[in-house]
Amino acid sequence: MKIYVKKTSTGLVPIYNSDYEGLKECKLKLGEEYEVEIKKKRNYKFHKKYFALLNLCFENQDKFEDINDLRYYLTMKSGFVKKIDTGNGIMHIPKSISFSNMDEIEFDNLYQLTITTVCNFIGIEKEDLLNEILNFM
Repeated sequence: MKIYVKKTSTGLVPIYNSDYEGLKECKLKLGEEYEVEIKKKRNYKFHKKYFALLNLCFENQDKFEDINDLRYYLTMKSGFVKKIDTGNGIMHIPKSISFSNMDEIEFDNLYQLTITTVCNFIGIEKEDLLNEILNFM
């Protein structure tokens, strides 16, 4: 079951009526222990900001002709790599940044590391890059 909650001073509280109903239906018992997975919902505007960073980098480099190749490179260089054992060795591929595969916390971590990677890749100071991203959006 998936429900949406918000943190209050008294704990986690379901956001929508359907979430309240869902909790009633699953019949949680007092004193029982349950496993809960916490994921922060992705922010579409932040996703757009990440792509502004990629586009800015793409326009200020000449090594990649395809922006997706640049994105894969920056993702892997930032440490977001999936390792696959092929039987003949390990193959590295960039992790997916789709909304279903990465929550907001992990995406923020990727964004912060990508900023550092872009600074090193195109030779720009972090503060200058952050200002350019805001102008680029």
